[in-house]
Amino acid sequence: MGHIFENAPVKIREELFNAIGLAHSKLGISGDWIFGSDRVKIMAEVRSSQRCRLCSDSKKAISPNSIIGNHDTITDLPSSWIDIIHRVTSDSGRLSKRWFSDSIKRGLSEYEFIEILSVCVQTIAIDVFALGIGAEIPPLPKSQSNTPNRRKTPEAKMGPGWVSTIDPKDADAEFLDFYNNENHFYIRRSMTLLPNETRRLWKLLDNLYLDDPRIDELDGIERGISRAQMEFLAARASALLGCFY
Repeated sequence: MGHIFENAPVKIREELFNAIGLAHSKLGISGDWIFGSDRVKIMAEVRSSQRCRLCSDSKKAISPNSIIGNHDTITDLPSSWIDIIHRVTSDSGRLSKRWFSDSIKRGLSEYEFIEILSVCVQTIAIDVFALGIGAEIPPLPKSQSNTPNRRKTPEAKMGPGWVSTIDPKDADAEFLDFYNNENHFYIRRSMTLLPNETRRLWKLLDNLYLDDPRIDELDGIERGISRAQMEFLAARASALLGCFY
């Protein structure tokens, strides 16, 4: 199988082209905690959530908690997984700690939550990129049957958000390079409970945006638009989508 964007209607810079292709192929490979076949099902649910009646009704409501019902689903994933996938995809701006705690009470582990979230984010990023350049949504990747290692992360501690993360000072030698500059942004730290998965995610995000997004570096960025224009678009998109962190 060739690259998912080998026939793209626009030229894609090489490093981004390679990063997207790699991310898409690895979405079908078992991660730290979830089998590859289930990761592909998560991708399918991300896409189907756009046609979910419960998600549509909840998004229109003053509070998503005021709408009772079942999600329209196309897979056999657990209902707790389905709710996370659909809510993250359709109404991420109104997720709450109470909602997260309820998900954990339904038998979900923090590790599963983080990997589900990572697969959702990568799927959305790739699909939106395709729409943005006028390309077709890529097909789902083939799944592979390798077994997740399910290694727990004892160096991770609760916070600063809702889940456990690895503080830079607690990172072991194999992970210390992930914190590659003095500005350890919390958003970069947020999914480090699964070190391998967080590397997968950020290999894609670093190329979609910047690998060292310090706000004072407004010049010297070799892109089709200026750094200032990039920040304007990012701020506008964040405001429209309710992306606050």
